[in-house]
Amino acid sequence: MNSDRISISSRAYLGGMLVFVVQAVRPRILAIVSVTLAVMLVVFLVDRMLPVGYVASADVRLGRVDGAEVVSVQAAASQLNSLPFKERLVTAMNLRAENGDRDRQQILASLTVRPQASDVFSLTIRAGTAQRAREALQSAVRQLNDGHDKLRNELISELNAQIALVDANIANLTKIRETLASPNSLNPEVPNDAAALMLRRVWVLDLISRNEERLAAALAERRALTTRIGPTKTYPTKLSEDVTIVQVSPQPTRHAIFAGAIALLAMLLYAMIRGASAGRARTAVT
Repeated sequence: MNSDRISISSRAYLGGMLVFVVQAVRPRILAIVSVTLAVMLVVFLVDRMLPVGYVASADVRLGRVDGAEVVSVQAAASQLNSLPFKERLVTAMNLRAENGDRDRQQILASLTVRPQASDVFSLTIRAGTAQRAREALQSAVRQLNDGHDKLRNELISELNAQIALVDANIANLTKIRETLASPNSLNPEVPNDAAALMLRRVWVLDLISRNEERLAAALAERRALTTRIGPTKTYPTKLSEDVTIVQVSPQPTRHAIFAGAIALLAMLLYAMIRGASAGRARTAVT
């Protein structure tokens, strides 16, 4: 019984609201449509006058040396967001063509960095053409690499110095192997006696065995050091191949529809408020 009354009351309430909206909107339907269309037209024309703009975004992976980042992602983001870096970026791009000044201002104002992981951040740049936006991304990564070259080269030089020492050790051990493998090492030209000859051969064989162990260890160390500066553990900062480029302006149709929807909603609210005020005024007079 109560549920039936609630259901009937809900239907009556919704029906009454619909009647109220229709009564409030009907006298003002021409004004509502006119204002909505006018707003859409103005936004459409104004948006068409805006300069063309493309936004390019992609992920950037920080460079590593021996499996560790050269700098932290926070330090890289701070560097990219700094005004001196942006100035060097637009200078390096050599923006002298038509609309170069406009592209310069767009790049300076739009370059945005957002950390994504411990060694990955997203980079977003706006420019007047899709090609220039892509070039700005690539130039930003090159400028970042140039700034890290000194530190990266110092770390790589240390590893190369270790490799050079190991190479010298390998060359020395290889020379010793060749010397021990010569006939004179096992069979001297003037052996004193059989016992001395046997002891010499045992001694030489022991030296050969120890030299081979040291040579094998040196070669293993050489391979390990080579892996540490290999492409899987040591590489520069690089831009992801998945670059997204979107035209953000002008978009007159999209923006006009969005503005028209807002204007229509505002006019409907205005009509309902005026309708409610008129209704209260009639009730007070009655």
